[in-house]
Amino acid sequence: MANAGNRGNAANSTPPVNRPVKRRAFKHPGRFAVVSVGIVAVLSIFLIAGFSADTTTRTQRTPNGNVTDIAPEPNTIVPPQSAIIVDLRDDLFGTIDVCGPTKTCTPIPEDQLSRVKALGRLTFQPGADKEIIRYQPGTNTVVVHIERQTDPGVEIDTYQWTFTSKS
Repeated sequence: MANAGNRGNAANSTPPVNRPVKRRAFKHPGRFAVVSVGIVAVLSIFLIAGFSADTTTRTQRTPNGNVTDIAPEPNTIVPPQSAIIVDLRDDLFGTIDVCGPTKTCTPIPEDQLSRVKALGRLTFQPGADKEIIRYQPGTNTVVVHIERQTDPGVEIDTYQWTFTSKS
């Protein structure tokens, strides 16, 4: 009985139980979480950018082949002293009339237009020293009279669009 209290005796001991070692699903769960959140964020940015992108081309906004760009955008609401910008083909020349809601048109004098002739770009900015101080409240129409730079004085086309001015 001297060995009765000795648990190291092979006759009295039970074999050790092999319990399965619990393993974590991920070796580094914090790192996995950071990478997962990053991937989700990048995918979300691409989805948002894809759905909110302006896919209209200039030819859809300006169907006239002589006009490549305009501002303000057609049918938008603008402040009463916003600039009118017309970008024509490089070989063209233009003049601008602005027609208020009463359909009274005001031709803009040449000395009040900023012009980059080589690029076919012209700009009008209303102001105190200009023909139009501010646009009339309501729907205004811009009419562009287009000529060839090589044949001035002979109108080959017109282009027009509207915008709304809020005072």
